[in-house]
Amino acid sequence: MRNLPARYKAYVIVLTAVAIALLALELREDVLWPSWVQLASFAIMTLVAETVAFSVPLAGSVSLAFSINFAVLLLGGGLPAVAVASVGVTVADIRARKSPWIILFNMAQFTVAVLVASNLLTLCGVPPVLSWNAVPETSRLLFGWSVSAVGLSASNLLMVSCGIALARNITIREVIETQQVSAFTASMVVMGLLGMLLAVTADTIGLLGVALLLVPFLAARRTFRVYVELSQAFADTVRSLVAAIEVKDPYTRGHSERVAMYARRLAEALRLSRTELDVLERAALLHDVGKIGVSLQTLTSPEQLTAEEVHAVRQHPSLGSQLVGDVEFLADIVPIIRHHHERVDGTGYPDGLSAEDIPRLARVLAVADAYDAMTSNRAYRLGMSPEEALTEMERVAGTQLDRHLADAFVSMIRNEIRGLA
Repeated sequence: MRNLPARYKAYVIVLTAVAIALLALELREDVLWPSWVQLASFAIMTLVAETVAFSVPLAGSVSLAFSINFAVLLLGGGLPAVAVASVGVTVADIRARKSPWIILFNMAQFTVAVLVASNLLTLCGVPPVLSWNAVPETSRLLFGWSVSAVGLSASNLLMVSCGIALARNITIREVIETQQVSAFTASMVVMGLLGMLLAVTADTIGLLGVALLLVPFLAARRTFRVYVELSQAFADTVRSLVAAIEVKDPYTRGHSERVAMYARRLAEALRLSRTELDVLERAALLHDVGKIGVSLQTLTSPEQLTAEEVHAVRQHPSLGSQLVGDVEFLADIVPIIRHHHERVDGTGYPDGLSAEDIPRLARVLAVADAYDAMTSNRAYRLGMSPEEALTEMERVAGTQLDRHLADAFVSMIRNEIRGLA
């Protein structure tokens, strides 16, 4: 990200100041540092973990560094954890040639998160492992470690989400939904438990035991990475299929991509869930796949279609739903594709559904599809201007289109047009 906005830079400066203040307070306390061998070993493990991290949506990444740094926090407290984490984060960011602002942000936010977690540990009355004279009561120990892990992951998530939101000019809610907070939470639980296990192992068995313990988790990471890569490959395959279909009709080339973009933006404005956004986007990309069964002559005819040709075109939603219905992982988009040409007054096709009987995501898709169809050139007419299309959508709201969804879309597009004026 080359041109970071001023608000992001201001946020980084404030966060850095907070990190320095917390470090100054921490330096006033006595610190029982792990040995240099332990610190160096954990720093090397953090570097390796950051090196093999992989990206997730927006600007995040997944690595075992969280567990390693948390283990150092439990062993020696906040300052040793900050020292180890700083090495891993800084070297990894420099190798990735990230902006100095992003490097500073990562160092500052992780420093703050670690020291917040360290203070939570102190508030719970649980000292670092290296300062134990006797093992604390099990219930207090587990409670303190759990509270510390939650503090570390929650503060990290909040600060990173704020940073991404400011850098990309989107809301924190959008960031968190895109990052799939439920999956993030589950992974942080596993990472926190691993960090606890690493701390105990380092104290009782030694660093060799820690290294051996990390091996199965590195294997699990490889499996997760393959899953992410397959998900991306699936999305790319869908887009390639859409492009291949649209080659058949030069007048609708790019139509599905644009409809998917409009549908997603409307769904985001309506604050639909991340799952619904993903399903809607897939459905929008493939909503016209049934046109593969319509003759090229009919699709590109500049003349008024005959009744027989109109009937053939109107078969594309049901044919498309049958085609995707044969693919197990596309089953959730079948009803959206089948019903995206239904009308709320019941005069649409193929099943003549009306109002709430039409699936909500199909109604959202219908709005996006109608706008792009009206503003695009066709063999038999030129496209409308955006304002003409919006006026027409207002006219058919409540008969062809869902009134609430159409009004939301019209308002969204008009606001964007005013913003560009």
